[in-house]
Amino acid sequence: MNKQINEAHISLLSRAFEKDPLFVFLFSNRKNKEQPKILIRFIIRRNRLLNGLILTDDVKKPSYVAIIDRPSNLRNISIKAKIKLNIDMLLLVFKLPFHTLRYLTKYQKVTSTIAPNEAHYYLTMIGVEPSYQKTGTGKKVLREIHEIAKSSQPSYTIALDTENPQNVAYYQRLGYELRGTKMIDGLNVYCMIKPADSSH
Repeated sequence: MNKQINEAHISLLSRAFEKDPLFVFLFSNRKNKEQPKILIRFIIRRNRLLNGLILTDDVKKPSYVAIIDRPSNLRNISIKAKIKLNIDMLLLVFKLPFHTLRYLTKYQKVTSTIAPNEAHYYLTMIGVEPSYQKTGTGKKVLREIHEIAKSSQPSYTIALDTENPQNVAYYQRLGYELRGTKMIDGLNVYCMIKPADSSH
């Protein structure tokens, strides 16, 4: 699935997150359309290096992209992958504003304190092409992710973080629980989990 990811998918995610509170906060210079794509490319590359999971439906005209971290951690990846990841992170210093990198570092530290201690899937990003939004596409993709987590041996919890308060009720209807809310530099982050034994 990862091999199919290309600029069409990066462009979709950039459009899907254009009005997302986190992306609006991170990229205050709205004229620079490339900066969000730089971050998305890094997230995808990190996912590949960590042997993550990417779901999409088409190579040329995708309607959705979901980026998911598998239930593993940095200790399970090769030294070579760790070096590549560290180099990629260093290169971001030359590509993204300092306040963006500073916030992302803080975000990672704060949200990791609320994340489940046990191994779990982490939904990094899920984006639906704007013209497909409100058609049930997002729900269909989430159910596919739920099935992957449920059919694993053992079944796993799914965690996610969202900055959009409207998303909280949406995820709750699909079996997620609000684990905690953190304010990071004036932006509310809602940390949610779907327990391993949940049936939605």
